[in-house]
Amino acid sequence: MPKVICLSYHYPPFGGVAVQRILRFTRYLSEHGFECHVICAQPARAASVPLDPELVEEVPPQVKVHRLRTFEPECFLNHWSHPWDKVRRNFFKIFAAMLIPDDQAMWIDQGAGAAIRLARQIQADVLLATGPPFSTLLAGQRAAESTGLPLVVDYRDDWTLLRRNLKMLSRARQNREEELEQRVLRTAAAVITVTPPLAQEMKARSPHPERVHLLPNGFDPEHFSGLLGDSQGDGVVFSAGSLYAKREPAGFFRAWDRFRQQGGAFRFELAGPVTDDCRHYFPSDRADCRWLGFLPHREVRRRLAGASLNLAWLDPYLSLQSYTGKLLEYLGAGRPVLMLGAPQSAAAELLQKSGLGFTVPVDDEDGIVAALEKIARGDWQSHPDKSVIAPYNARRQVAELAAILNGAISLSPGPGPRPSPQRGPTSSPPPAS
Repeated sequence: MPKVICLSYHYPPFGGVAVQRILRFTRYLSEHGFECHVICAQPARAASVPLDPELVEEVPPQVKVHRLRTFEPECFLNHWSHPWDKVRRNFFKIFAAMLIPDDQAMWIDQGAGAAIRLARQIQADVLLATGPPFSTLLAGQRAAESTGLPLVVDYRDDWTLLRRNLKMLSRARQNREEELEQRVLRTAAAVITVTPPLAQEMKARSPHPERVHLLPNGFDPEHFSGLLGDSQGDGVVFSAGSLYAKREPAGFFRAWDRFRQQGGAFRFELAGPVTDDCRHYFPSDRADCRWLGFLPHREVRRRLAGASLNLAWLDPYLSLQSYTGKLLEYLGAGRPVLMLGAPQSAAAELLQKSGLGFTVPVDDEDGIVAALEKIARGDWQSHPDKSVIAPYNARRQVAELAAILNGAISLSPGPGPRPSPQRGPTSSPPPAS
């Protein structure tokens, strides 16, 4: 039985979209003969990613999880009610330019060291590293260099091109991150990414384009088993995910007001983080527009499956090659979908082909009102195309992942010096939980 070590900074009890892909992978890899070990971060008390303890119940007992305590800005609360935490966090921020490629940079040595020790103890066959944070890919690269094991890297988002296009970094830092990415791509036996345009981009920048594979995000079919709602839905327009000013939500809320003034009876509900500059969209005395806060994934799935309409935002500032991770779960729920974003994007094309919905530009108020009225009148019905949706079924996707992992193992010349487990603390893996 081949043994895979999965390096993923986020893993349950972390919640939100960051854990869903790796959780789906590890849930089903055993069906393809893999013994799966996960090395992840232990949530810090100030973690910005929400916690969802119920997700721990979805981790199969045969998956061995090794959680590492981390040292980074999110270890400390960002509030003067905890002054020493606030001072330490600010101290970190002074040296933020040294944390390359992200705030989890000190996880590189920590994650790599844990992976090296564990690989030697269990005689692992392959490493799988997923990012962001992209520090995890660097941890995987170092572990692969040290152990000689084949490395498969999973890009859930673009690393360097988006930062270059948006001019987010200084030239020196941009060049440094591109050098680090090239080091990862040279080492990797296989590269996985999530959308066709991003796969093409990765092939263009990789020294080994033949090693790049497309494996989109998806949904776990078990999550929606038995959750079939009423054919007309529950009268709610539901959105799962974050809301912040860069998503340009003003157009939607102006359209929503018009829809309601013209007699629209739907209610709008959003589950997820909302930044302070968007809280005014949810006044406490308004029953038709509610912010639910963070909900456990189990409850989000129930609401997705029962809604009259599911609403997704495609960030205007992102590349047209990006999918929003939630879109694939919307497909799994099978309810009508309205996406706000660029109609010529990869995500819009997928939604249109799925037969579940359509896309309207984020600032097209007339188009948004028309879409809401069409759904409310029952003039538009979804016609799911199972052949389009099927490739996003997690069980099918993990079969493809298993083939990629087995291919990396078979094509690898094998580990270099793979010392037998040593005595003493250097050979002990982090404790499994």
